[in-house]
Amino acid sequence: MFEYQLKKSARRKTVAIKVHNQQVTVYAPSYIAKKQIDSWLLEKKTWVDAQLLKQLTVVDCKQYPFETKKICIYSEQVNVQFEQGHYSGVKPQLAGLLITVSKRVKHQQLKYQKLLEEYLKEQLTAYIEMRLTYFCTQMNEALPHNLSIAIYKRKWGSCNSKRDLTFNLHLIGAPQHIIDYVIVHELAHLRHLNHSKAFWQRVEKFYPDYKSASQWLKINGMGLQWVF
Repeated sequence: MFEYQLKKSARRKTVAIKVHNQQVTVYAPSYIAKKQIDSWLLEKKTWVDAQLLKQLTVVDCKQYPFETKKICIYSEQVNVQFEQGHYSGVKPQLAGLLITVSKRVKHQQLKYQKLLEEYLKEQLTAYIEMRLTYFCTQMNEALPHNLSIAIYKRKWGSCNSKRDLTFNLHLIGAPQHIIDYVIVHELAHLRHLNHSKAFWQRVEKFYPDYKSASQWLKINGMGLQWVF
């Protein structure tokens, strides 16, 4: 039997398996005994083993900016030059981005990373703010109370009952129409904090090609992530 992480919840009604990054997680109702789960997993062993093997053979398509000297911005490869300088900052140029770090900085690589991510965050925030204004008007929706940008591994955005929206910084590498889909998706959550039929109907009303955009993220999502 393979090792797995068990997460129980009183709200769950069914047992589910998730295989991600060579880790198996089982979600189950709190009243189900572990022995029952183990027995159920034995029946699923062939499928789980196949998923684990499949993930081992997946090609690593993440971005490595320090190695390739490139970063993807709105689906275009942008050259990134890292240099020591008299000051620390990011300067856009015709050939790409020039990132300089002062010689006085002790942890040079961490500073390069921070400067690049701050620049990407500024770019993504500006685009999302602009499109939020547009889509809120289209959807007859008040602007969210708060907008945040963060780095996630497994989700592209989030919305809570306080009307706070958060978007994954890695979206900066996606085409703008894909980012628009995520924006509409999260705005639809302002009225439906679930993935009910009513939720998806609202998404489709303002982004008809949502299935294609969602599939694009599933296929290309790993390539939007970067590793320093």
